Amino acid sequence: MSRLMIIGSLMCVMTATFCGDQAWAQAPSQGQIEASTFESCEPLALYCMDLIPRPEFVGAKGRIELARAPSAYGMSVTREGNARYRVIAHAQGLPDPASIGPYTRFAVWVMPLTLWPMTDLGDLDNGTTVLGEVSLNKFMVLVTAEPDGELEERTGPIVLRGRSPSSRLEPHDMFQVSAFADPEDLPAGEHAHHMMDGPAMHPGVAMMDAMMTLRPSEPAWLPDAAADPSVLPEAKPREAIHLADGDSIALHAYPVRKRIGGREYAMLGYNGQIPGPLLVANQNVTTIVTFVNDAPFASSIHWHGLRHENRFDGVPGMTQDPVAPGESFVYTVHFPDAGLYWYHPHHREEAQQELGLYGNMLILPEDESFLPPVDRHDVIVLDDFQTGPSGAVPFGESEPNFALMGRFGNHMLINGEERPVLTVHAGEDIRWFVSNVSNARTWNVSIDGHDLRVVASDLGPYLLPVPEESITIAPAERYIADFRSEIPGRYPIVNRIQSLDHTRGYFFAEVDTLGWLDVLPAYQENPADDWTKPTEAQLELSGKIAAFTDWRNADPGKTIELLLRSEGLPPLTEWVLRADQSYFLPVEFSDTMPFMNWSATGNEVDWVIREPETGLENMDIEWSFALDSVEKIRIINRRDSQHAMQHPIHLHGQRFLVLSYNGQPVEHPVWKDTVLIPTGMTADVLVEFTNPGEWMIHCHIAEHLETGMKMSFWVE
Repeated sequence: MSRLMIIGSLMCVMTATFCGDQAWAQAPSQGQIEASTFESCEPLALYCMDLIPRPEFVGAKGRIELARAPSAYGMSVTREGNARYRVIAHAQGLPDPASIGPYTRFAVWVMPLTLWPMTDLGDLDNGTTVLGEVSLNKFMVLVTAEPDGELEERTGPIVLRGRSPSSRLEPHDMFQVSAFADPEDLPAGEHAHHMMDGPAMHPGVAMMDAMMTLRPSEPAWLPDAAADPSVLPEAKPREAIHLADGDSIALHAYPVRKRIGGREYAMLGYNGQIPGPLLVANQNVTTIVTFVNDAPFASSIHWHGLRHENRFDGVPGMTQDPVAPGESFVYTVHFPDAGLYWYHPHHREEAQQELGLYGNMLILPEDESFLPPVDRHDVIVLDDFQTGPSGAVPFGESEPNFALMGRFGNHMLINGEERPVLTVHAGEDIRWFVSNVSNARTWNVSIDGHDLRVVASDLGPYLLPVPEESITIAPAERYIADFRSEIPGRYPIVNRIQSLDHTRGYFFAEVDTLGWLDVLPAYQENPADDWTKPTEAQLELSGKIAAFTDWRNADPGKTIELLLRSEGLPPLTEWVLRADQSYFLPVEFSDTMPFMNWSATGNEVDWVIREPETGLENMDIEWSFALDSVEKIRIINRRDSQHAMQHPIHLHGQRFLVLSYNGQPVEHPVWKDTVLIPTGMTADVLVEFTNPGEWMIHCHIAEHLETGMKMSFWVE
């Protein structure tokens, strides 16, 4: 059958629209598993697609489950930022293929909505079959009867067909949208947005005129020196402080000026540095840190990820009083676990963290086999900073703005700098300790010409290094990744993502160069390392994690769900939120509607953690756990939320394993303190409660936390 005939026949059975997909489905990794009772997909499901039979095969039923592909990360994506799904097919009532014609099997094909190329994912039988991977933005699936042998394109009749949930995306009704635009209120001229104090428009998405009338209800706030940052001391680069047991240091928060995008801004730094000082210590060291607050807000320091003493956790109103401007607080900080951690405010952090108050802690292991050896390491801090046509975009005076999606910056920073050049030598084994301190952005960072081995995450190593093309990292997460550069040259460090134009209903690629890796000629020869062989520490860890595998089938002891509730949003915003209910991205990697997001504040938006069993919400939820107990907690990111999106959920003072997403086991378990839960997904986590006291659970999108998405629990 010719390619033209294939496309013509497909158009007879299914309408398709152009979507600009560039990713390709992967070859199958097929296996038959036990049959299950057939169930259709729930309405508007995000990870399930019904397969519709042709009229002559009305007895056949099918559905495709889009499971998270194996990955080191909470979201599985390609280097280009396309979501990766493992295809699990469920079928019932398929006839004997020989009864249809000269056929012996049913083949499953996947293709973009442009209908070409077609990729064979494997064969389908009645029951449940694990097929290959797909990484297309919008796609369709066909099940056809085929003869034996390898085929590059279908030859037999179509039995079942279906379209991906993302193909429900359609352009908004512009006639309805126009009803919200009052021409008398619109600034005149193409460059009217330059007269506003709001964010810059997204360069890849044209904003509706009506959007330009939106303003936050909350009064604007910027640092006093915003009009003339030159009166402030210049921010310094990060310096390392090496700490021995019993050492005392001071972390002093105060205003500084920093140049970003060719312009100076009034910001905040610890000890005048952005990022703040890198604290380097051996495992099990205890230090004294005096926090001096000369920032414009009351503040504190939360020692993110540390399993240390509760009264020094740095949560105002729970473990301490807020530290007022001009006052200080003394923390005793203990480092029980090796790895990468970070510190930041836990009061109005959507403003203070955005302005530069963050820093890392690098804790060196007592056991040299904790991770495979490398030649050198670098600590990489990912951040972004939001500016608009008039300069820094103001914060809300008492409540955060950007309350829907969080504040996405339009200046991307590595270690506080735009487009830095990092230098290595060819043949070196390099280790990157990577943390994401952004308010809201999930990154997908790669190095052109290089692949990665992800060796550890928040609180410990993987059982074996996980091969990955990129680092997909949500706010507050940390990943440790190794790579080797073989060929001298300059390589771009790039953030590649797939964004969504909600108004027009299509995906588009965004590529931002963050910096460069300069690979200099080799000065030594390194033998090839066997990174597939676990270290002694990893073997010991494997035994402990294996002891928890039975919990995957246990009922959860606790359940929470994540959702949005709003009141008083502008009518246009309400309309758009209703119009966007047909499909949500698993992860919103960028903010393509910044004015709508900016204008929503804590006065109108409540992000909610809800316990469905009791109906209690946020800080009214009452949980307690016995010290040294283990509990399975189910976290449901509700697909039917008014504005469903991903949430990085952080547990203070404890560590946990992610057991499964949407019921599918996680292939690469690792100790975590922050889990990225994509839109509409359910994550089961197994928590070790080893630290007594009252601790917090919250979303680490800073604006979601500050608009209520938090709760506490007791360990006693």
